[in-house]
Amino acid sequence: MKIVSQLCNFFLILLLISCGSDDSPVATEDTEAPSTPLQLTASSITETSAQLSWEAATDNVGVASYQLYENGTLTETAINATSFAVTSLSEETTYNFKVTAIDAAGNESGASNTVTFSTIAAPLRFETNLSDMGIYTGTFSDLTPADGVQLYELNSTLFTDYAKKQRLVRLPNDTKLEYNNSDLLPKFPDNTLIAKTFYYYVNEGDPSQGKQIIETRVLLKIEGSWQVGNYVWNGSMTDAVYSEAGSVDPISYIDTNGETQNINYVIPSKTDCFTCHNNDENTFPIGMKLRSMNFTPSYVSQNQLDYFSGIGLLDGVNSASISILPDWTDESLDIFSRARAYIDINCAHCHQPGGPVSNFGLDFRLETPYEGTGIYANRGEIEARTQSNIPSYMMPQLGRTIVHNEAVVMLLQYLDEIEP
Repeated sequence: MKIVSQLCNFFLILLLISCGSDDSPVATEDTEAPSTPLQLTASSITETSAQLSWEAATDNVGVASYQLYENGTLTETAINATSFAVTSLSEETTYNFKVTAIDAAGNESGASNTVTFSTIAAPLRFETNLSDMGIYTGTFSDLTPADGVQLYELNSTLFTDYAKKQRLVRLPNDTKLEYNNSDLLPKFPDNTLIAKTFYYYVNEGDPSQGKQIIETRVLLKIEGSWQVGNYVWNGSMTDAVYSEAGSVDPISYIDTNGETQNINYVIPSKTDCFTCHNNDENTFPIGMKLRSMNFTPSYVSQNQLDYFSGIGLLDGVNSASISILPDWTDESLDIFSRARAYIDINCAHCHQPGGPVSNFGLDFRLETPYEGTGIYANRGEIEARTQSNIPSYMMPQLGRTIVHNEAVVMLLQYLDEIEP
């Protein structure tokens, strides 16, 4: 037994010596974070999604995954690639994203660069009710533009039986009207909305008595082409309904002289709208030319083009280099400038090359030299037709039912003074 005890003690000593001389490495905790992911970019941006991509991070052990932060909030924690499709976004909304790398020990890298983008708008369409078009906010009959909808005015305006007009434009987020190398129409981005609302004051001598709102005409630029639509207001002026059919709306109002005026106001059909806005089978806006907006409007105390540039709606335009459409009502101007301005805004959309009434060889555009307009040779027709109310003979044939008396006086003076 003594020998057995001694052997046990011997092996115990050997075991202790063996354990005491164990020089195998001891595992240490991984505290080193991965490198920062670089070059985060966004592509394939749609109304509700975008594709994010970045350069891979490195780690002393290995990158386990990536995390995604949306507008500062962690939204994804187990991305196993260097790209990721973000979905369920809201259209026309600005987003900020960044990514970090995570290793197996849970160490998180620094954040990548932040990528910022805005989702695009879904293609516009004509809704059944004007209230669903996003043009107005608050009490509908107040005609208060919604956020992102901008008022604009024109220096000389189209005559429509003395109706008042409110003109509005809305551009998609992060887009601008762009200079088109002329003082005519700028370049409009897709999903531009232009609206013009026609109304009369119940009493022009006292606008506080309210309005009689009749119609809102809308132009939408959809996938490169302009589409026209019209909304007819209900009697209580709480909304307007899309309509492609023309109609007549009897209107009675008190003018600035205190006299009652009765108008059989004609609401145009969709075909009528195409007639005026068509050139060579393409549809375009008429009024929103740069030269027509190059003045100080009533709603702001600076040049309108400069104002649009300042609020980020217009790019590449120096108002000083753009011509100015004369105000035909300004009697301080010469009769020739006034008449040409009136004829341009009221007649030239039909009487020009490519226009719907181009077979008479007339070109009433302001930019056309006088000798090429045909005004002198047709001065008798212009005089007669502008004073007529015969539907098939009067000029313009669309947009009015009564004679524009003040303009006729001015035009007759002009036609009497012009020479060949």
